[in-house]
Amino acid sequence: MLRILGAVLVAALLVGCASSLSGDYAKGKGKTLSVTRDVWDGYQQYLGLIRGTNPGDFVVAAVDGVALGYTASYCPSAGCLVMGGGRHNKLMNECRSYGPGVECILFARSSDILVEYKIVENVN
Repeated sequence: MLRILGAVLVAALLVGCASSLSGDYAKGKGKTLSVTRDVWDGYQQYLGLIRGTNPGDFVVAAVDGVALGYTASYCPSAGCLVMGGGRHNKLMNECRSYGPGVECILFARSSDILVEYKIVENVN
C-alpha cells in the first residue's frame, strides 16, 4: 500500500513540476512534440554545460508541432541561483522574436525534460 501511495505522490509531483510554458506538450497533457536531430544535438550540448546543481533552461521554437530551433541559458556557478525564473522569461522572449507562427515551449529546466517528445529526422 505504501509503495502505491509513494508512486502516486511521485507522479503528482512530476505533473506539478511541468511548466505552463510547456503548453499542450507538458507531460501528462497528451500531445507529443517532434524534436529534430539538430535540436536534440543542441540539447545534448546544453546538458554538457549544466553540471551538478547549476540551473539552466532550454526553450524550443516549434512550427506545427515540430521543434526546429532552440535557445538556451545556463548558470556556470552557484552564484547565479538568485536569477530565479527570469532565465526562462528571457529565453521565451528571445524565441518569440523568431517570428509569427512560432510556438515557444520550455522543453527542459536544468536536466528535467518537461514535455512529451519524440526525436525525428531534420526537416529541410
